[in-house]
Amino acid sequence: MAAKTLIKIAAAMLIAGGCYHAEPLDTRAMLAELRRADPLPAAPAATGANSAAGALTEEQSIALALSFNRDLRTLRLTRGIAEGEIQTAGELSNPVLRLEMLHVQRGFSNLGWDARVSWTPPQPGVRAGRKGAATARLDEVDREVSEREWMLACDVRVAHATLLAIDEEIRVAEDTITNRRKLAELVSRRVAKGGTTRFDLDLSQLSLATAERAHGDRLLMRTVAAAALVQLLGVGPPAGAVTAVGALGDDGVNAPLPPAAELEDRALADRPALAAARARYLAAEQTLRAETAARWPWFSLAAIPRLRRNDVAIDATDLVFGVDVGLPLLNTNGGRVKSATAAREAARAGVVGTLATLRADIARALASIESHRAVLNRLHVVIEPLLAEHDRLMAVAAQSAELDLPAVVASEDLVLRARTELIQTRLDLRKAHVALERAVGAHVGSSGK
Repeated sequence: MAAKTLIKIAAAMLIAGGCYHAEPLDTRAMLAELRRADPLPAAPAATGANSAAGALTEEQSIALALSFNRDLRTLRLTRGIAEGEIQTAGELSNPVLRLEMLHVQRGFSNLGWDARVSWTPPQPGVRAGRKGAATARLDEVDREVSEREWMLACDVRVAHATLLAIDEEIRVAEDTITNRRKLAELVSRRVAKGGTTRFDLDLSQLSLATAERAHGDRLLMRTVAAAALVQLLGVGPPAGAVTAVGALGDDGVNAPLPPAAELEDRALADRPALAAARARYLAAEQTLRAETAARWPWFSLAAIPRLRRNDVAIDATDLVFGVDVGLPLLNTNGGRVKSATAAREAARAGVVGTLATLRADIARALASIESHRAVLNRLHVVIEPLLAEHDRLMAVAAQSAELDLPAVVASEDLVLRARTELIQTRLDLRKAHVALERAVGAHVGSSGK
């Protein structure tokens, strides 16, 4: 009776341990969940300074992206795979129970039976190497998540700055449209009084229509840029009904930057991508360790014990202990060792390649910053005084009604282009600073900070 109970308990444990619960995939429910996330939630890092719906500072945008970005969420879930690999690498092999019936040819009255338990203990170098490789893989996943978080933060900063720049361009273009509308009204009054020709009126109205069409293009660009920011956030209205809060500024146009060697040293310590490459090398090293250890002989406990019941033998009950020893004569695991060695060398080359890429990215970002700083300084010194003078002359000309219309239209085009260039240069400088920090893996201040 007790034996039957034990058998039932063992069967129940096997069934419970092998249970599988399917999770159906309901894409309609997933779509409904995405739609519920369309309203922009409060940012985790919100300071309360911006209460307008859809208004986001750079810090708030980054906080939302780190919480809701879909790709980042997917990558974080892969950590569970790496954790499972560690558990798998550390698990011991299951014992094997073998049951045999003896003397079946003599009929059921003379049957004997044989029961044996066998088990292969872990080979020390193999098990330790596999656990080390799995642990390094988990570290690699963690570093890849950190790298993705940093890349995402940099991408959000660029998208936020781009939206700020487009909004500023729209404000400048609206001022130009206002000026051209006033100009068209002034020319229309002069035509009514016979002070000028219909040709001038057509020219002023054509200038206004061209500016309004270009304004429509900028509004479309804003919609696309806002939608790109929302996609990075992973939450919010798909149409991009968000507003970037902040100022583009000049990003410390004259502040000195650390030298390239210092930035490279910081990247060596801070850049998650480099840490992930080092973890990949360590995983390859541990895999090679395991494959090398597998070349040595090892044993398995073939009978611990083996119990035989045979009534026709001299000893009706026989107890046996046995050991099997594998001899690596025909297969020395050379192929796996060769592959693991090549994988380690490839991982080493990957680390060198990552370092070289970091150095190139830092050098390129520094050169870009210096170039955009020079352009921005020139615009401040040369262009901004001319823009201020243009605004003053336009006001005087409008009051006196003395206009050289083709010159005025051409000057408005040049002024709009110059102001747009100033905004774009500020944006390019911001992007260059973000590219430098992207390469270093941390925020970069002035030299000595």
